[in-house]
Amino acid sequence: MPATKLYAFLLLVISLLSLTGCWSMRETDEIAYVLAVGFDKGEKDNLVLTLSIANPRTATGGGGGGGGEETTREIVSVETIGPLAMLDLLNTAIDRRIYLQHAKAFIFSEDLAREGIGRWLSALMRFREIRGNSEVFICRGKARDLIQKTSPFLELSPAKQFELIRKMSEIHGLYPTTQLIDLYLDTKSHAKQAVLPLAAIHEGEFELAKPGHERGLGEYLAGEVPVAGKSKVQFTGTAVFREDKLVGLLDGQDTRYFLMLTGHFGSGYMGIKDPLDGSGDIGLRVRQGQKPKYRTGIDEDGNVAIDVELFLEPEITASYSANDFERTDLKPILEEAFSKQTEQGCHNLIKRTQDELRADIFGFGEKVKRKFLTVQTWEEYKWLERYPEAQVNVSVRSQIRRTGLLMKTIPTRQE
Repeated sequence: MPATKLYAFLLLVISLLSLTGCWSMRETDEIAYVLAVGFDKGEKDNLVLTLSIANPRTATGGGGGGGGEETTREIVSVETIGPLAMLDLLNTAIDRRIYLQHAKAFIFSEDLAREGIGRWLSALMRFREIRGNSEVFICRGKARDLIQKTSPFLELSPAKQFELIRKMSEIHGLYPTTQLIDLYLDTKSHAKQAVLPLAAIHEGEFELAKPGHERGLGEYLAGEVPVAGKSKVQFTGTAVFREDKLVGLLDGQDTRYFLMLTGHFGSGYMGIKDPLDGSGDIGLRVRQGQKPKYRTGIDEDGNVAIDVELFLEPEITASYSANDFERTDLKPILEEAFSKQTEQGCHNLIKRTQDELRADIFGFGEKVKRKFLTVQTWEEYKWLERYPEAQVNVSVRSQIRRTGLLMKTIPTRQE
């Protein structure tokens, strides 16, 4: 290589190094890190936005000598025309730049969601600081009140709280989880409708508790669960959308059936009456053994039939019955009874989504879409309008693999 070319190459490499730097760097003490954003209806077609902002003094352990206990976050609200117009307005009262890239949750009030959230979603998805994997919730009541009442029960970090809320859905199945990008795509989809987890404030104690035979473990909405303690915010149930508008709510038990039908059910405690003589209740820890199997068919007239097969594995965790269901001859009876109970629950939920909500929240359209050769013919079919007339059949296969630490039920001695 000639010397001139070598010198030119070295000069180019050196000049490239000079182009690097921290021109876009922001010091951490110049930024206000937003953890959650709440959306409420304002006056004159405005929004009331409430921000939960991390308090850096408590995060670093500073401010310990002030004599007062500082919170891990600060709450601020602003009324504005849109979610991003708030940034400049808030900086008239906050001396740090509002930074949304670490926002873990977006919470919409029920009233706002019933009017439609599509235009607000579009603005959020377009802004480069918003993460598509942020969690989204619907709040019964005002989102501002919920953010103010939300306080980590055992966690120091409020951001960690929202991460754990997502994981808890896999443990009990009482609410779904939806990320911002999935919500945006579902509101635009021709094959399914969107769902969001439901949150609310519970100020009482046990006033809303029902007799066990009237209400099961999961048949509550957020704000109704009879739990007393320091934590006032509850997450239970599902908000159902048709396009970008909220059209109905599902309680925790229907949410479990929804998660089973979509293959996202992790586990949860459920109960069943003794199928032999009804002498007592039987507690089961249920998990989904494998993903559901779907079979779809469409005839010449465009009528759709869908068969869904679920695979569940209940474990006997408590028995208040005198019958020994650990026995190999009685275990199939309990399995069959639980399968029938689950089939009926799934059937009732599907009928409600067809007749009342008119929303395919299960994504059946994604399976039916495979029967069409082109996108144009699929869109012309208008599945979401035809879904209420579809025939959906559900079958459940249950297999009890475990009976807890007891291998036999010993009957109570009768005097």
